[in-house]
Amino acid sequence: MLINNKDFVPYTLSSHSKISDCLQAIDKNKKGSIFLMGENNKLLASLSDGDIRRAFLKGAKLEDNAITFSNQKPYYIEDLQIENFNISVFEENNFKLIPVCNPKKEIVSILSIEKGVAYPPIDNYVVLMVGGRGQRLSPLTQNTPKPLLKVGNKPILQTILERLKLFGFQNIILCTNYLSDHIEDFCGDGTRFGLNISYYKELMKQGTIGAVKFLEDSLKKPFLVMNGDLLTLLNYRDLLEFHLEHLAELTVGCANFKYQVPYGVLRTEGRKIVGLEEKPHYRFLINGGIYALNPDTLRLIPDKSYYDITDLIEKIINQSGNVAAYPIEDYWLDIGQPKDFEKANFDFERLFKNVNND
Repeated sequence: MLINNKDFVPYTLSSHSKISDCLQAIDKNKKGSIFLMGENNKLLASLSDGDIRRAFLKGAKLEDNAITFSNQKPYYIEDLQIENFNISVFEENNFKLIPVCNPKKEIVSILSIEKGVAYPPIDNYVVLMVGGRGQRLSPLTQNTPKPLLKVGNKPILQTILERLKLFGFQNIILCTNYLSDHIEDFCGDGTRFGLNISYYKELMKQGTIGAVKFLEDSLKKPFLVMNGDLLTLLNYRDLLEFHLEHLAELTVGCANFKYQVPYGVLRTEGRKIVGLEEKPHYRFLINGGIYALNPDTLRLIPDKSYYDITDLIEKIINQSGNVAAYPIEDYWLDIGQPKDFEKANFDFERLFKNVNND
């Protein structure tokens, strides 16, 4: 399982650290290496247990400054590159850790692969919205609901369920409508995935959150709601913990959207051109279709009506409630159109192979 460790303290030390400090940290993190940082968490070097052994052969002592014997050109990726990251880099270079840095080369997280590791189980529910018709993907969805379209030789929904299981979620409710019998036949009661799966079938369109109103009796703890057509390496557990830590009523998983203007953009003051930026890039936070909610937010949803999650978000904001933004820094793709479906299949081989239970 690919993990994006936002708590990178176990894998980093100050550049002023001694060899003895690094040995203790490496022994504790069980990864065979440590990254040395300067001010503002700037990545300066990496130090492996092999580097330390070679240092001792050259006469180094435990109290010596570790950076003297380090690799001062460590491999790293920038945070904007993470969605295109290929996990084969770990195996090809025998890496156990890869730092993720911002453009200033300041560490923001550490990537690692944890094979066979799963989070302890929790009983918080996850509601998956899987009732849409997927008309933009027709004719693929003519006889198959979109969540059951295969990406990487397995249905999208299966990948979602397997990753929820890895992060400790056990209780899943599927809100179905279009071709609901196909989804129920595939998932059953969840036993094949080690999950408890139940269903709510929408008899009419109820929007992106309206159906959840009918689940109040089951949703007694903070829970997640997610669209059933997303391919993501998101740490679902981290989203829930973020929601709890920020005392939010509703948390929106926010994905990055990048856009390049295909023209030179002029900056003007009146009729005078004062600057020119050629084909600039812009970056926006967008609604990622993944949410954490407190149970009492459901009282704000009208009974038996069409209601979108955006309506609920606006209502909470208008009542001065706390709506938090959780940045999705992991791979994320909304499979809404044919080009997205094609990209998902390509990306799956690079990013998800050997990451789930495969």
